[in-house]
Amino acid sequence: MARFLYRVLQDTEQYEPSLISVPLSSDDPASVRLTDPGTWTRGIQVQEGTWEGHSYRHVGAFGAEFEFQRYRPRPALTEILNRHDLVQIVAGTPAWALLTRNVDVPVALQVATLARVERKSLLADTPGLLGLWRRGMVRVTDRLDHHALRYADRIFVENDWMQAHLADHVDDGRLVFAPPGVDTAQFTPGDVPPAEGRHLLSVGRLADPRKNVGLLFEAYAHLHDRMTNPPPLVLAGRSGPTDAAWARARSLGIRSQITFHKDVSLETLVDLYRTAACYVVSSDEEGLGLTILEAMACGRPVVSTECGGPSTVIKDGETGRLVPTGAPQPLAKVMQELLTRPSTMDSMGKRSRARIENQFSIEASKQRFLRGYRNLLTRAD
Repeated sequence: MARFLYRVLQDTEQYEPSLISVPLSSDDPASVRLTDPGTWTRGIQVQEGTWEGHSYRHVGAFGAEFEFQRYRPRPALTEILNRHDLVQIVAGTPAWALLTRNVDVPVALQVATLARVERKSLLADTPGLLGLWRRGMVRVTDRLDHHALRYADRIFVENDWMQAHLADHVDDGRLVFAPPGVDTAQFTPGDVPPAEGRHLLSVGRLADPRKNVGLLFEAYAHLHDRMTNPPPLVLAGRSGPTDAAWARARSLGIRSQITFHKDVSLETLVDLYRTAACYVVSSDEEGLGLTILEAMACGRPVVSTECGGPSTVIKDGETGRLVPTGAPQPLAKVMQELLTRPSTMDSMGKRSRARIENQFSIEASKQRFLRGYRNLLTRAD
């Protein structure tokens, strides 16, 4: 989302965007850390760096070991933000809006989910004292998520369920449905229709417990029980499945049918989409699912769990299928149904492409943000 918005602002030539980042973890090097006495006297640091060729400033926090401390405003950050005409926060959860509590310029918040929803899988997999600590931090952050909404002048949400939830907490004038857009000139259908697809595809940070790659492996094993020689399963992403997940694949007897590609180039990623029979999502939680947009733009039907964001994009029975979370057999069943109905796959793929062009292209999405910015800046004047 940050990449998308930065590109939108650059392309309009009406704005001069700058990037500021803040700590996401307890070991942030720019922060004062209670467990590191060496940081106590130096104070919060403002560091400079480069992200994808763009300069940015990173502002630390005090007591970064406590998650709620990372959301607190600090003078150095407030001073930087007040040099701008408008602040756009790009965040997973609303609590980050607290950073702008002392800011004098209009604030827009882009948000996808709530902390308690986003981290449900992580907490379930974290036992002992660490799990107890994380659950405590999430309870605090959950309260902050709703308190922080008062500091945003415009709230952009990227999925239907979050929009419905926030409608009970903020007035309609501040709430805007605005998912990210996908480049429909870059992600396009190729020469291979879904019915002739060579593999099943799933893309993402596969070590993230929210992606539930174990469920995908179980579903794929069930698919082997249902079909003779189903297409191989291809995975791609910045991180692969955990050792435990690979062990599960071996125990299920499907390891030889799974291929993982790490850090693929954009060209390779597009080719993987274009040659897939269908795209599969097994997540427990997704804010929206940018890879779903990319796959649909390449004319692929999508089979996904109903894990939040995908239900905003996928029209069940028209552009793909939705199944309950945590249910490998229903996931396998709908994959089988699609693979044995080639005409359905091809028609779903065409409707997927049309839906992305009409509703989720860069052009369609950027206008929602630009209208919001113009409104905020006009009011500020």
